[in-house]
Amino acid sequence: MYIDLTMALKSGMGVFPGSPKPAILNWTKYDVHGYYSNVLYFHEHTATHVDAPAHFIPGGKTLEEVEVSKFFGQFVALDFSHVSPRGVIKLREFEAALLRGVELGPGWVVLIKTGFDKYIGTEKWLEYPEISVELAERLAELGVNAVGLDSPSPDREPFDVHKVLLKREVLIFENLTNLDAVVGRRGQFVALPLKIAGGSGGPVRAVAII
Repeated sequence: MYIDLTMALKSGMGVFPGSPKPAILNWTKYDVHGYYSNVLYFHEHTATHVDAPAHFIPGGKTLEEVEVSKFFGQFVALDFSHVSPRGVIKLREFEAALLRGVELGPGWVVLIKTGFDKYIGTEKWLEYPEISVELAERLAELGVNAVGLDSPSPDREPFDVHKVLLKREVLIFENLTNLDAVVGRRGQFVALPLKIAGGSGGPVRAVAII
């Protein structure tokens, strides 16, 4: 079974503060040119996307340099939608929620449901809970492939969680959606971006295979 975990990228959709709103502009029309196409304008970190190490780490790998296997992995999905707005998901809580028999390490993708995807474009969207630095450090030590969330970020300024994970080349997938369908389950996760030269990240089509 294939489960789509991706937000549709739309003109004018909600973006993280400081980013331009995306626009999908019609370029050709059937009745004029004989075919239909658009021109796309958006920040790399729009809708469901991945952060490459270079996003926060000077000299870190840009998108086309990231090993392609990092965009795949066995996933575990955990529900932290009970965490209050601007709350913190701590290491102890994470370990208590981890499914029995899961031994995280290289090749794993950790998916965290906050429930904040439904607020995109509203003020509440930016009240998302964060991951603790301690939890980020533990996941980096374990060497997981990636961490994914259904919120716009795992942290706030000064973005220490981003720096901890990306320094160890643990990718970060943001603005996932539909995590209800995979919470408490295991399977394969795939989220491939365009191979953008010099890219700090890019939109992905994220899919769970169960």
